[in-house]
Order: sequence, then structure tokens, then C-alpha cells
Amino acid sequence: MMRLFFGVPLTPAATAQLEAVMARLPLRRGWRPLAAHNWHITLSFLGDTDGRHLNALIELGERVAHEHLATAVTLDSLQWWPNEQRPRLLTAVAADSSPLLPISRQLNAGLREIGVNFDSKPLRAHVTLLRLERGIVVEDLGVPPCKLAIECDELALFVSEKADREKRYRPVWRQMLESPPPYGIR
Repeated sequence: MMRLFFGVPLTPAATAQLEAVMARLPLRRGWRPLAAHNWHITLSFLGDTDGRHLNALIELGERVAHEHLATAVTLDSLQWWPNEQRPRLLTAVAADSSPLLPISRQLNAGLREIGVNFDSKPLRAHVTLLRLERGIVVEDLGVPPCKLAIECDELALFVSEKADREKRYRPVWRQMLESPPPYGIR
């Protein structure tokens, strides 16, 4: 079994922007930042998946990548999830996920055809930045402002691996989305 998900890897420019936001965040005991190489936007989370589906998943990813243009989302705010009363994750969230919805919907439809289970929650584009350790109580949950335009020009199938007690999200396949033609002409 492989723990898989389709997502958008962050460009080096987007990673640098988020690193600048994180540098303004006063880290406290029990706050575990995710390594920048793990930052991504999840489009379809499959979870534990039989490896025999890998070729079909890659073919699905290739079809989707060829049919969609590169786009962008704006990460408008930092938010505690599930909420400030019970914070577990700090995320950079896009108020408007619609630029990525067609890609996510086509992936989910393809997953249904293949017969692979996936999390059917509606897409809420975000990047997870840190996790709170269990039992940590935080008095001041204030976070710096965040408004970053994130280019989404690549699609990847990631596997979640554990190495030295730390998760690593490694692309097993990745492909650039189609580039939009100049001046919006198609």
C-alpha cells in the first residue's frame, strides 16, 4: 500500500514567499513547522492505495495535465485548522479555490472510473505550514498577514513516506500543465 495524493508542487518563488511569511511567525514550543520541501496544494487525497493502480493513476495525471492550463491561486490568510478553539494546523488558505476546481473535479472523476477511493471533501486550496504537538495549549494564536499569488503550473502524484520519524512527500510522477497562450488567445 502507498499513501498517495495528487497535488500542485510549489514553485521556488512560491516557496520563497511562504518562507518569508514563516520568518515573521514567532515560533513557540510545540510548534512543528513542515519542511518547505513538503509544501504543496492537495487536489485529491487518495490515502492508502494499492500499488497496482500506480500506472492507471499516472495515466490519469497525464490526461488531466494535458487538458488544463497553468493557473494561479491567491493565498489570502493564515488560518488555524480545524479552528482557533482547537488548533492543530496552521495553513495558508486561498479564499477562492475556483481556479483549481476543474483539475480537482477531473481527477476525482478519473479516480471513480479507476475504482480508487479518495477523500471527497470539497477542495479548499491551502498549504499546511506547521502542526501543533498534542497537548500544546497556545494563548496567543495571532499570525502575520498573508496575501500571496501562487502560480500553479505543475501537477504531481505524491507518495507520503516516513523517514527518521519525519514525513516526506515525494513526487512519483509530475508534469507541467499546459502553458496559457499569450494574450489569452487559444
